[in-house]
Parts: sequence; structure tokens; C-alpha cells
Amino acid sequence: MQLELLAPAKNAEQGILALRCGADALYMGGAQFGARQGAGNELGDFEQVTREARLWGAKVFATLNTILFDHELKAARKQAWDLYEAGVDALIIQDMAFLEMDLPPLPIHASTQAVCDSPAKVAFLASAGFTRAILARELSLDDIRAIRSAADIELEAFVYGALCVADSGQCYLSGAICDRSGNRGECAQPCRAPWNLVDQHDQVLVREQHLLNIKDLDLSGHLEALANAGVSSFKIEGRLKDADYVKNVVSQLRRRLDNLLERRPELGRASLGTVNAAFTPDPTKTFQRGHSTYRIDGERQSMGNLESGKHLGEFIGEVRSIQGDRLVLDATTDLHPGDGLAFMDGVEVTGTVINAVEPRQLFVQEPSRIRPGTRLHRNLDLHWLRALRSAKVDRRIPVRANLDFPEGAVRLRLEDPTGFVAEAQAQGDFAPPRDEAASAKAIHEALGRLGNTPFELEGLHTAETRFVPVSILNGLRRDTAAALEALRRAPREREGRRVVGALGPLPTTKLDLTWNVSNQAARAFYERAGATLLEPAAELQTNLDGRVMMTTRHCLKFEMGWCNVHKNPTPWIQMPEPAGPLFIENGPTRLECRFDCANCRMELLLCGPKESH
Repeated sequence: MQLELLAPAKNAEQGILALRCGADALYMGGAQFGARQGAGNELGDFEQVTREARLWGAKVFATLNTILFDHELKAARKQAWDLYEAGVDALIIQDMAFLEMDLPPLPIHASTQAVCDSPAKVAFLASAGFTRAILARELSLDDIRAIRSAADIELEAFVYGALCVADSGQCYLSGAICDRSGNRGECAQPCRAPWNLVDQHDQVLVREQHLLNIKDLDLSGHLEALANAGVSSFKIEGRLKDADYVKNVVSQLRRRLDNLLERRPELGRASLGTVNAAFTPDPTKTFQRGHSTYRIDGERQSMGNLESGKHLGEFIGEVRSIQGDRLVLDATTDLHPGDGLAFMDGVEVTGTVINAVEPRQLFVQEPSRIRPGTRLHRNLDLHWLRALRSAKVDRRIPVRANLDFPEGAVRLRLEDPTGFVAEAQAQGDFAPPRDEAASAKAIHEALGRLGNTPFELEGLHTAETRFVPVSILNGLRRDTAAALEALRRAPREREGRRVVGALGPLPTTKLDLTWNVSNQAARAFYERAGATLLEPAAELQTNLDGRVMMTTRHCLKFEMGWCNVHKNPTPWIQMPEPAGPLFIENGPTRLECRFDCANCRMELLLCGPKESH
């Protein structure tokens, strides 16, 4: 099994950056139909990125993972073929309408939005022709092992980045209350907003806190366990993140994965090139909401982040007193002028910049909203960020060189680990040298100067030692390296579509709105698979009152310390559990919290406009 580090590409520039930092593959959205509407790219961007990816033996996957309406099917099919022509290596899809189309001969990956959450569902997707399943983020290692045993399919798992609070692919909250569907790539993230927790008598128990906001995922310490469970692709979330995040996080995961591969070489790597980065990655320094391992060990843990749905950064201390622009802290912290501070002002994140630093004291630009007791975070470490941005990241493919002397010429041959070979030669008579050792050293030095290429010299064999002027050696090196690079970047045969037989059984034949059936082609696919009842997708329904808007493993009873099954050592509040149902409210939106304790889940039901209660 080869292990793949899969990185996000907001655009071509960030995609190439991720590859230089060691990504084995990228996922990137096209102009339409990607589940991050703000991260679309034109075909020229894909052509640029696929050419770079081929250099390293890496791959590019195109996201076509929104649900589709009937009038969009023709355009979606055309985009799939256009992306194939642009050189992508696979299509990531959610909507089964694609399986009723004449798609290009490429592997198809089942998006996490396709709800790859059980052995039965993933086995069905494998029978339908999917090469890979992108696993639901809420799964444990035991869940993944069960899926691996049941389905002959590649498994991809998120290992870093933002988490949806809802079970993967089954959230309808943004579409219902903001008219912006997550399954259409338009999520307004109401889960990151402040909510009130109220009881059946409308008494506010918790006011304006980020009740649905959960921490980001960090499974960088579980890569080996995931590989042992059957995961071959380790995915970083972040197609809307900036270049600093990409450089930092990809470099961190590359180091972790390389350490694993060094200990377990039988696992193998999915692309070529050794990466050297002149900085130390630190994921706490770029966008994050705190980190969690979520449910990977199957244990119930606190995963919520009440403070904010935005990036606060690292906690540095609490303000003891304030006088003018001088803040006295409760601890000494290594801060510098120019660092950015963030803090909560009510429910809003605000900030200021440090002007000067003394032990346990800071002088800041804008102190007016800071009070004694304010918790300060550093969300911009200026020194570290400058080092990150200026640091060189070097990725090199090892090559072996052979220098020989056919009649009346000198010839250089370069070969990479995958068998690509390029050669160049120069005419001339090359006599034996007066100083054989000096000549051999000069040849090795000249041919090893590959600094302006993607290659590094791993070994050199010379058929015999002759004197070759350095100018000729330099020319041979430049021409051969350029030819080898052109070979590696050139289009080549890609993996085709998986051959399928009969469709396997559906996990259920009665498909409710959580199956996201939004067009006639998807309906026809599921009917062909044996479905007997198909409810239209939530996006096609006019009234969702009383329906479950999300199912989540993030449980407010547990977070409050009211769970009778799992004790929370750090409950959010200290008060007895109220009798009767619980609700959360934000403006006119009211959701009833329903607790499925047997399965350790919480459901949120839409109650309609608040004024109707």
C-alpha cells in the first residue's frame, strides 16, 4: 500500500506551493459544482497544476461534489470532460446522477458528502464503480476497520483541518435558515454563530455562546494507526485557507508521514521527491479553532469550542490591570512588537497590535475594548510568520547519471527512480586527463550542480575518466535535466474507470432526504439499485419544519455535564439539568435538541419561526 498526502488547492498558485511542500496529490474545485463555491478554478489553472503534479508523480483530483438539479446535468457532464482534457486524475462526486452519464475514463471518488459512514454504504459505492471512498469524519478506527473488511475500495480520511459539526453530508441547517445549501457549496456556517440554550419555559440557560462550534481536527499523531486500519490517503481540509496555512500544514504532515515511512518502508510513498524546508512547521500558528482528535479512538470527549468560531490563535494570558495602553498580564509570555492579539468583545472577535513588550506587560495600539479579566490570544506571531514566508522549500527527485564516450563524443544520461531517461551528447575528442583524480572530481562537481532543476544527483557512473571542459559538462547537465523535466511534465496515460458488475444492495430501500436525491438521473440510479421510496432532497422541499436539520456526535448534554452515560470532567456550566426538552435559538431560528443516547448522537429539529412558538 502506498500512502498519499492529499492537500487542498484553492487556486493554481497554492496547489503548486502544496506540491513543492511535499503533497502527493491535490484536490481542487472547477468553475462550478464544487462544494466550496469560493474556491473555483478555470481550466487553465488545472492545466498548470496537472503539469506541475506530473513532474513529481503526484495527482490532481477535481471536486464535482455538489448535488445537481436537472437543468445542470448537461453542464456538469461537460465540465467533467473538460477537466479530463485538462489532465486531472480523478473526479470527486457526491451526486449519483454522474453514474448515469457517459463520464470520461477516470476513477471516481465518493465525496464525504456522499455519506461514506458504514460498511454497507461503502460496499454499495464500491459496487457502483467508485475507486475510493472519502470517509465520514466522525468515524473511529474501529469503524474504519469494519469498512475496510467489508469493501474492496481505497479509503481516504481527513487528518487535519476544520470539522463540520454535523455528520458528514447530512446538514441542512444553512439551506433551511440562510437559503444557502451546504450540499450546493454555499454553506453560511450558522453552526459557527452564537446561540442561546433555552428550556421548555423559554428560560435562557446559556446566552450567546458558540454552542455548535467544534474544534478543528488534528490526527497527525494517528497516521500509523489509520494506515494500519486501511487508510491510504491522508487528507488536509482547507480549500478556502490561505497560502500560509497550506505551507505550514502540508510541511508538518509531510514530516510526520516521512517519519512513518522511514520506519515502515513497506508502506511506500505515492509520489517522488525529498522535501527540505528551512523552517519548523507549527499548526498552532496558522488558522485553527483549537485541536481535537474527535472520535478516532471511539471515546467520548469534549470537542466544542464555546469561545469563537473564528481563529483566536494561541492563548497567552489574562489581563490583570490596564492603564492607558499598558496591559499587565498574569504570566510572562514570549511576545514581540508587531504581534497581533485577539480577544472576545461580547460575542465578537476583535483585536489589536503590540507596540512594545516588557516582562508581564504589553503596550498595545488599541486598548479601548480591553478590560481586566480579558483573555488574550496571539493570532499573529510576526517573527514566525516572516520566517515561514521567507523560508525556502526545496523538493528534489534523485537521479542517477551515466557519462560515457561514444566515438567522437561525450554523452550524459540521467535516469529517475520511475525509469524516465534523458540524454544529451557533445561532439569532440576527449583525451585522458593529466590528473585523473582532479578530472573525476571536476566531472562530479559539474554534473552535481542541479540546484536550478527539480533533481539531485544520487549517483554517477563514468565509463572511463577523460578530460571534459567544464563548459561542455555544464551544457550536457542543463540539456539533459531540461529534457528529463519535460518528459516528466508531459501528459501520460492515466488510470481508468473501475470496471463494475451488478450493483450491490442498498443499505435501505427507503431513501429519505438525507440521500440528497435532487434530479431525475440520481432517482433513476437509485431505482435501478432497488430503492422503492425516494424522498426529494431538502433543497427541493418548501417546508422543513419539524425535520432533522443535522445529526451530530457533538452533544450539548455531554458538554453541559448532564450526560448519564459519559461523565464530562470539564462541563461548560455548573447547574442541574432542567426538566423537559432543550432548544437552541439564534434570532428567529429555533431548533429542538433531541438526544439519541443509545447511539451517542444529538439531533437538531427545525421548529419554524420563533414567533410561532
